[in-house]
Amino acid sequence: MPRQGEFTACAVRHAERTKTPRISSSLHIARGERNGDAQVTDQVAVGEGDFAGSGPGAGAVAWADPATRRAWWRQVGRGLLLIACCAAWWIWYSGVGIPVRERVVWLNVVFLLLTGFRVPVELLGELPNAYRVRRVLRAHPWHLAENPRRGVGGHSKAKDAHSAWFEVPDPAAPERRLPLVLGSVPMWWRGRMSPTARPDRRAQIARLWYSGTPGDQMVIAASRADEKAPHRLRHRYLRYGTMPENPARPDVEAPDPSLDALSHPPTRRTLRRRLFIRIALLSVLWPALLAVQIAEVVADQDHDKIGVFVVALMLEVMVLPFHIYVIVATRRMARTLAAHPWRLVDSEVRLRGRQQVITVDGRILTPSPFRVYVDSTATRLWMAGDPHTRCVVSVPGGARPIGVAMSTKDNRTR
Repeated sequence: MPRQGEFTACAVRHAERTKTPRISSSLHIARGERNGDAQVTDQVAVGEGDFAGSGPGAGAVAWADPATRRAWWRQVGRGLLLIACCAAWWIWYSGVGIPVRERVVWLNVVFLLLTGFRVPVELLGELPNAYRVRRVLRAHPWHLAENPRRGVGGHSKAKDAHSAWFEVPDPAAPERRLPLVLGSVPMWWRGRMSPTARPDRRAQIARLWYSGTPGDQMVIAASRADEKAPHRLRHRYLRYGTMPENPARPDVEAPDPSLDALSHPPTRRTLRRRLFIRIALLSVLWPALLAVQIAEVVADQDHDKIGVFVVALMLEVMVLPFHIYVIVATRRMARTLAAHPWRLVDSEVRLRGRQQVITVDGRILTPSPFRVYVDSTATRLWMAGDPHTRCVVSVPGGARPIGVAMSTKDNRTR
């Protein structure tokens, strides 16, 4: 019979052989099968310090960087602090008497302006921007561009002529330049991206931080060349701001050149429907509205509502000529379509602010007389008429005719 010491030593050795090995929380075990044999691969996870030390572009998601999280919380905290201060002020202001209110009248004006202008910007713009920034940074790593090319307007691949843009290395192919067409940006960014900005202001975005999916959505941030943390985090959608890479489409339907454009069935149906709706509104809506107003005035024996009637009548007198002009413009478009056939043309559709600009055969056309929009992704259009005067364009098929005219501003120097 073994002694007590020998039994204890055997029990300890047995426990060491059979106990489960201790695995730290920073060790992930990936198991794969190959030729029927189990293959175990140990992969040590990277901690927060390793993420911060590896820097942008090292494969870690951007949200793992403590400096990025601090910048995000500072940006969100400023907005939340402003909202909280305005709410606290109005709660306090509603509970004090008139003598106290008279002493703080100037502070009240300041908080009134902040509540009317800045608080809606924070609630509707900055806080949703922060949510989208966090969502992208939790899924993508940072990339850096030192002194990237930048500007406001004038980029060849931007749909909007006034879009702000950067050109940065493509993360998938660093030798290729990737355009980041941002569209409209806040004044802080626009003032430092402009080519005419002072050097000290341009130096504030000497290092551009960008993260996200090229061509879809991106988060950008700025810092000076000697700073290690991003500032001014902004989320931008890129999918709508860049011209298509392959504009040529040989499969676009071609019109019949032997027929006038109005003889095309989709075009004829569209024009008839527009004229019917507009003439029906003119002959039914306006007389009915005027009859109701006259009946209300006649029923009002004390003439208390005569002022309301006069104001409504003045508005109708201003709007009615515009309605008649719309009908005349539709008839003029029908005459143009009846006199010319549809023809297929190559086009380029861009934006200049809120105005759409269509380039056809080197000529700049704008929708006229109304601000309507052609499909911005169209690269070939149907055209009827002379571009030097007034003409009509439509997406292929002729179902959406739009009147256009030459842009005087762009063609004055031709």
